[in-house]
This record gives sequence, structure tokens and C-alpha cells, in this order.
Amino acid sequence: MPNPSPTAKDRVRTLLPFVGAAILIAVFAATTNWTKTLAAMRSADIVQFLAVMVPSTLLVWAYDSLCLAWLVRQTLGHRGQPGGDSVRALAPLKAASYLLNMLNYHAAALGMAFLVSRRKQVPFLEAAGALALLSYMDIIAVTAMAMCGIWLAPDFFGPYPALQAWLKSMALLVFSGALTSVLVLQSGWRQPWLERLRNLPPLRPLAALRPSRMLVGLGLRAVLIGIYTLTVWLLVQAFGMTPTWGRLLVAMPIITVVGTLPISVSGVGSTQVLMRSFYGPFVHDGRDPAAVIDAFSTVYIVAGIAARLVIAAPFFRRISAELRTKPASDG
Repeated sequence: MPNPSPTAKDRVRTLLPFVGAAILIAVFAATTNWTKTLAAMRSADIVQFLAVMVPSTLLVWAYDSLCLAWLVRQTLGHRGQPGGDSVRALAPLKAASYLLNMLNYHAAALGMAFLVSRRKQVPFLEAAGALALLSYMDIIAVTAMAMCGIWLAPDFFGPYPALQAWLKSMALLVFSGALTSVLVLQSGWRQPWLERLRNLPPLRPLAALRPSRMLVGLGLRAVLIGIYTLTVWLLVQAFGMTPTWGRLLVAMPIITVVGTLPISVSGVGSTQVLMRSFYGPFVHDGRDPAAVIDAFSTVYIVAGIAARLVIAAPFFRRISAELRTKPASDG
């Protein structure tokens, strides 16, 4: 059956990140002192930067593929066709998803879910629910990290106590939701209405995880968030900044969440503006903090995109061919 033509609403959704990126880049460019920013780029230790960035990107890809394989095995391993849940099978898919990730994080997740559903021969909504679990666990992990950061750096929000109170309220909501999912979907209760809820395709993967397995998953994702945070801690030092753990533990979750919103491409512009505020206290050597941070954020985003494109390139043709191939079950 041919795919329906995209509607005007679909086109708007596709164009929105590019329009958002164009606006944000224009605002960023107009408010950047390029003379000072280029000077900060020239004074940075690029060798140190690349010595951290390159292995970190490879490590994240390998580790994220491991998490993906663990998740598919735990939630879909007993469903559909056997196999297709090894790191070797899923690492190319994760690599190829970096191209979609440039557009939007959630578009990349849906693209991976589509191929996982094809490979495992399970409903797409079930595969999407399984991959959404990674985002669900990431939200819990970054919220916990932000709370640790607020404890270590209570003055982070300075004159904005309402914002800090809002973040704490959101943290309570996230943790309450996580506890509710464990008590309801992952419990041993056998009420008819609860069984119907557990059998809904998007919720079936979450219901399949035992609470102990959920804790393992949270631990795995916390390590990944830790890798990202350690990477940024090392990278800003290549630009002469002196980071503090408390501030970084609060800033990273917020920047990470904003970077996944479908308002920009790869977080260009949106995350850069946030870094100006969050990383300002890291500059202690008398230079213009905004210029130093603008230099770092620009190099960081461009280098990150380039590194992921290099990882994706060897696998893109294979994954594209798989997307175009008609499943055998359809024949």
C-alpha cells in the first residue's frame, strides 16, 4: 500500500526545526562578538579538545548501542522473531540514526523503532514504546542528576528561586510517575483492567520490565549521562574554562532536554544561548565569558555533528536499503 502524501501539517512539522534553527542562529549570530569569539577559538587547545571529543563520541556510540541491545532483549526478546537484539545488529542502526538525530532526537528514535519492529516482526507502536523507555529512563536519570547539582550548587539559580522551585516540583512529578509505573504496570497485580492496560502495544514493553530490571536500566542510562557530563567537563577546560561539578550537574540536564526539543537542528542556537548563562561562571581569566562560551559551543556542536556523520557514513547505505526492502511477511 503506497504511503499517503504528506499533509500541510506534516510539512510544517518537518520544516519547524529548520525554521527554528534559522531564527536561533540569526539571534545567536547577531548577539555574538565574533572578533572575541574567534580569538577564543584560536587560543583554545584544539589537540586536547579532539583528544577528548573523538574517543568520547566512539564510546557513546558503543555504549548507547549496548543499552539499546539490552533494552530490546528485555522488552521484545520474548516477542516476534528471535534474534535481532545483539549489539552487532543494533550498532549500525544506532549509527545511521545520527543522521535523523541532526533533525530531531525523537525522529531518530521513531526511525529506529520502525526498523526494530520490522526485524522483530512486532507492532510498530510496541517497538516505539520499547525505545521510548530509553527516553523515559533518561528523564529520570537527568532529573536525579539535576537534584544532585542543586544540592552541590544551591546558588545556581541565584535570583530565580521560582525557577528552582519549579524544577523541584518537576522532579517530584517525574519520580512519582516512575514509582507509579513500577507499582501499577510492573507489579504482580492481576486486575482485568490492569491486564488490558499492560497489553496496550505502547505500554507492553514497560510492563515487561521487572522492577529490578528497571533499576538496571536506570543505572545503565545514568552511566551514559555521566559520560556526557565528564566529556563536557574535560572539553570546556580545552577553552580555558574552570568548571565546577555542582553547576555542571544542574546545567547539563537542562541543556540536554532543550537540545532534544523539535525547535532546532541538533540544538543549534537553543543550547548555545543557554550555555552563555550556565557556563559563564566557568570563565575566570578576565576574558569576555560570552565570547569564550560562544567559541566553545560553536566548536562543540560542529565537531559533534561531524564526528557522528563519520560514524554514520559506513552504515547509512545498508540501513537505507533495509528501509526500502519490502518485508518478507508482506509478500
